[in-house]
This record gives sequence, C-alpha cells and structure tokens, in this order.
Amino acid sequence: MRRIGIYLFRQTMGWSIAILGVLTGIVWVTQALRRFDLVTAKGQALLTYLAMTLLAIPFLVSIVAPFALVFAMIIVLNQMHANSELIAINAAGQSQRRTLGPFLGAGLLASLFVAWIAMWAGPASMQKLRDYTTAVRADVIANIAQPGRFVEIDDDFTFHMRNRVGDGSIRGLFIYDARDPDLTYTYTAEQGRFIEALGKTLMVMENGTIERRRADSGASTFVAFGSYAFDLSTLQPEVSDRPYEVGERTFVQLIETPADDPYRAENADRFTAEIHNRLTTGLYPVAMVLAAFYFLGFPRSTRQTRFVAVITALFAACLVRLAGFGAAGVAANSVAAVPLLYLLPLSLITVFAFAIAAGVDPQLSPRLDGILRSAAARIADRVRRSPLPGGGAR
Repeated sequence: MRRIGIYLFRQTMGWSIAILGVLTGIVWVTQALRRFDLVTAKGQALLTYLAMTLLAIPFLVSIVAPFALVFAMIIVLNQMHANSELIAINAAGQSQRRTLGPFLGAGLLASLFVAWIAMWAGPASMQKLRDYTTAVRADVIANIAQPGRFVEIDDDFTFHMRNRVGDGSIRGLFIYDARDPDLTYTYTAEQGRFIEALGKTLMVMENGTIERRRADSGASTFVAFGSYAFDLSTLQPEVSDRPYEVGERTFVQLIETPADDPYRAENADRFTAEIHNRLTTGLYPVAMVLAAFYFLGFPRSTRQTRFVAVITALFAACLVRLAGFGAAGVAANSVAAVPLLYLLPLSLITVFAFAIAAGVDPQLSPRLDGILRSAAARIADRVRRSPLPGGGAR
C-alpha cells in the first residue's frame, strides 16, 4: 500500500508541476505583452523588460498553484477511475483516508508554497517591480532617445532626433521648450550626445541654432552656436517618497510597522485584514484538495456518473477558492469580518474531512450526467461546424 501512496504522490506532483508551468507561461506572456511598450516606446533594455515582467509572476503563481494541483488530482483520479484502480484498491481493503493521504501531502506542500509567496516572495517582488517602474519613469535618456519620433516629455516640451549612431552620438536634434510662459525656445543641432556630469544629465549639442521667441510681442532672436549644453535634469520627475502599499509589504513589514506610523494609522483596517488574510491563505490548497477528492475520490464503476463527478469536483474546488477571495474582499472593507477569514477555510476543511472519513459518498445524479454530456457534445459539434476565419468548415 505504501508503494501505491508514493505512486499517487509522484503522479500528482508531476502533473501539478507541468500544469503550473503551462499556466505560469500563459500568465507571463500576458504580462509581457502588457509591458512591451518598455522596449518599443520607452527604449528600455531587454534585461529590464524581462525583469519587470518576471517580477509580477510570484503573486500570480500563488493564485494559480492551487488550481494546478486540483487539475492534477482530477487527471490522476479520473485515470484511476477509467482503469478501475480505485475499485481494486478499495477491494484490497484500503480506506478512503489512506487513499487521500498522497493527495493531502501534495496539498500541504502547495499550502507551504503559497504561504511562502504570500508572506515574503510575492510582496518582495512587488516592491522590486515598483522600484523598477519608478526608475524607468525617471530615466530621461531612455524616454527621449527614440529616433524618428516627436516625444512629449513634459507639458510644452518636445524632443526629436533623426537617428542614433553606433558611438552613442545622435544626429538631427530638435527641442521645443515652451515651459516658460514668457519665452519659447527652439533648439536645432546637427549632432549631440548625452553626458552625465556633476550629478546632472546634459545634452551637449554641436553646430546648431537657438530661437528665442517672446510670447507678448512675438519677437524672435536667433543665436548660432558651435557647442551648447542643455540640462535635462529639470525634466527628471521627483523621486516619490510614497510608502509601499499594504499589499506590497512582506508579512514581517506589516507586523513591524509601528501603530503610530502615519500610513498605518490611515489604513489600520487594511493592515489588520491583510495580516489575517496572509495567515489564512495557506489553508485554501488543503480545502480545495479535500473538496476535489470528496466528489472524485470514491470508487465508481465505469458505468457510473464519472463525467459529472469530474465537473462537480472542479466546480467545488474553484468555488472554495472564490469564496476565499470574497471573504478577503469583505474583510478589507470591514474589519469586523476578519473572523470570517478563519471560519470559512477551517469550516470547509472540517466538513469535507469528516465526510471523507465517514465514507459519505456524494450521490451524483445520472440524469445530470446525461445532461452535461449532451451539452458538451452539442458544444463540440458546434465548434466543429463553425467556419474557420479564412472560410470553410473545421
């Protein structure tokens, strides 16, 4: 029997890791496409782009991981039903509690993983992501060094360059500066380069002209120059001293933030709800495992309602986690609902564990199984008959 438990654990963990990898890849692609303007519009380096897209992954993985485990359980248990393995194991005298053991072990590992992300890895990555975002917004050179485009860096300030050559210098400069309400400056130059000096970012222009135009009279003055340094540091946004949001702080930071801290005093209820939500996040993978096993872990013959059992197990597990998200939202709005964060997952764990231990087999309607199968068949048939985008049927 021990070998069966090891086999089930390895199968479940293998499928879980594979499914988690696929789901994480999908999530990463969506995040990468959303931030692709960092390369195309803001000229950021590829490594910066990859770092910012990957930093958003831990928080999303903590949401996806329990669902990946449930999908893996459904695959393993459905295969065991199809091969009549659950019936054979039950006939050999193994109880449902023994069969549940490997899946529960995988659930506990998922709980530890999710709790670790919720307590530290997720908030730490969100802090890094915010720091990167702030640095990108403050990177004046990356924001304006976009060949062939008229870039509006600030109100009434436009920068344009024709191209950038391999040695770092730029050609065909044009700067329009109307930030002064009394004077408008227009700079043109044949070439120039960016220089960091004395803590400032300078654009040193060569062989160009400056047009100064008065707003009241419209009189213009032209000055030709051989070399001129334009200070770009004035365009750099001020570094924000806004504190990290509640969701961006690690569990230790949430606990150690003094009660008299202005930000905590203003968001005391949110701090309380977030602390208790982090403590209970790790309970949901176990509750989801128990919910899925309750509807799919009892032995059934190949003629019984296995299809509806799969759908019910998936629906029940998803409903458990959605209820958790709902409870977290209610607690964030009302600190009086904080006990619900503990009561909900612990109640679900208790109910499903008792039902499994007592051998309460859920009675799934064969009629519902037929309805679901017919609906799935109609949907599949409609998909096959729908025309392809280029014309013709599938």
